[in-house]
Amino acid sequence: MTPASADRGQPLLVIGYGQRSAPAMQIVEAARDLCGILWLIDESGPDSTFTTRLLKKVGTVVNIAGLSLDETTAQLRAHAPDGIVAYRDEDIVLLSLIAEELGLDYRTPGVARSLVDKLVQRDAFRVGGLPTPACWEVPADRDPAAIAAFAAEVHFPAVLKPRVGSGGQFTMPVANADDLVRSVVLLPPRAGGEEGMFVEQYLPSLVAGPSERFGSYVSVESLISDGEISHLAVTGRFPPAEPFRETGFFIPAALSQAQLTGVLEVATAALRALGLSTGDSHTEIKLTPDGPRVIEVNGRIGGGVPEMLFQACGVSIFELSMRVALGETVVVDGPIPCASVGWRFMFQPPRSAHRIVSIEGLDRLAEQPGVNEVFVNRSPGDPVDWHEGTRHYIYSVYGVSTDYDELLEIDRFIHEEVSIVYE
Repeated sequence: MTPASADRGQPLLVIGYGQRSAPAMQIVEAARDLCGILWLIDESGPDSTFTTRLLKKVGTVVNIAGLSLDETTAQLRAHAPDGIVAYRDEDIVLLSLIAEELGLDYRTPGVARSLVDKLVQRDAFRVGGLPTPACWEVPADRDPAAIAAFAAEVHFPAVLKPRVGSGGQFTMPVANADDLVRSVVLLPPRAGGEEGMFVEQYLPSLVAGPSERFGSYVSVESLISDGEISHLAVTGRFPPAEPFRETGFFIPAALSQAQLTGVLEVATAALRALGLSTGDSHTEIKLTPDGPRVIEVNGRIGGGVPEMLFQACGVSIFELSMRVALGETVVVDGPIPCASVGWRFMFQPPRSAHRIVSIEGLDRLAEQPGVNEVFVNRSPGDPVDWHEGTRHYIYSVYGVSTDYDELLEIDRFIHEEVSIVYE
């Protein structure tokens, strides 16, 4: 692709990029023949030299390291971009401020904050009339006496989690007041960052789908264009590894028609409560005995969703997202029908593991029907830490199956045929 600034025959889209971004070449492929890309990157980050070199080959790079908001917007204004979009949580608030300065259609800073701060988001749901679990903000003073006094107000069982973050990092169940005090005191200082931690009541589970091997929560992948919401897909889950680490996803979810209707109604209500009028979203919803309940809304495309959706129905969610960001009205009558089941597994180490000793069987896994890619994230000798959440998975597998039985066979192979030894 020609660098964006060299070809103004195409519209120009600002895209934030950094650690945990979607793969650059997936984004580039979706933008082909649609727009040029203006990459926004902080080159003070790790591995930035290699990343910048790659991104310069497929667009124009603006380095924002050390720049103020005014300096950043001045640099971007010189390129006269036509749209702006974030594909990771870390960029959402910054891009909302930039969009406001440049007059680009994106989330307002207030909406952006509600998309990244889970406690603010809970308040918005409550105001919007959604049933939500009770929440309590953990005091900044993590002295045991202060936490003990705080714990006396909490209703258990509950979940301790960061206000800002993703992937289940530092998220854990707490059974009672003593458990909460112990868990908070043992948190590393960086847990929760500037915003801190909060506690919310635990949502009970309802078994979903035709197999007990499927999880009791799903996510809804949506597009909002000119205020109109299109639900593109519903992603099913496999049960998480303790405490709340993702192990596998698949599109479409295995839901009854009644469950699907209820899930989509709740997702719509959540997006309306947050005031979303444009962009893409990933809404996690738990199936409970009292009906579907929102876990959280993320203001970007879900991890792994582009690959799974394309495998299942041949639709590029990145391309649809970019068209909306560039001002095009995009309305889809969804969920989009799927001829196959697209999936991604992430194998998590047990909580007792500290280091990987050996891995055997991945070569045979790669040869199984439907497997497209096996990616090793942690190799023998590498440390693992369950506190880091989903991101410390050992390996991931992408692929496609003709039905749920084939999907469950891959799940069986992963757990019975691949052998991993830990310290």
